[in-house]
Amino acid sequence: MKGLGIGMQSFKKLYQAPHPPEYIAKGFALGSFIGMMPIPGFQVLVSLTISTLIKVHRTAAVIAVFNTNLATGLLIYMFNYYLGKRVLGINPSFVFPEKLGFDFISIVLSAGADVFLSLLIGGIITGVVVSFASYHIVFYLLNKRRSK
Repeated sequence: MKGLGIGMQSFKKLYQAPHPPEYIAKGFALGSFIGMMPIPGFQVLVSLTISTLIKVHRTAAVIAVFNTNLATGLLIYMFNYYLGKRVLGINPSFVFPEKLGFDFISIVLSAGADVFLSLLIGGIITGVVVSFASYHIVFYLLNKRRSK
């Protein structure tokens, strides 16, 4: 995380932010959800836009999208692709690039609608699970820290 500019200092700032735990946890949950979507390179912009529109903690949303980063992104997207294919009952053939880059979206879109739909459906499913868990974890940790 440090290489991405998101380090422990960012998390410490969240814990010290003068906002209600629910407000921060909702932002983190939103960012966790968006982090599962197959839009690398655009996740920060999307999280900033949506967090502003629905009035949740923007910094928490931006920090949380980095659950999908250069180190974890391909594994997450491979899992989401597999899950989406299984749920949809389709079997498109797609070979993932060796590394995640800004061209990932164009590679996926050129592979066809079935590939993108598989990634999207898998991302929505994992996004719901991850956002639910992250909301409760962040909310709990913030309340625990503040009660000390």
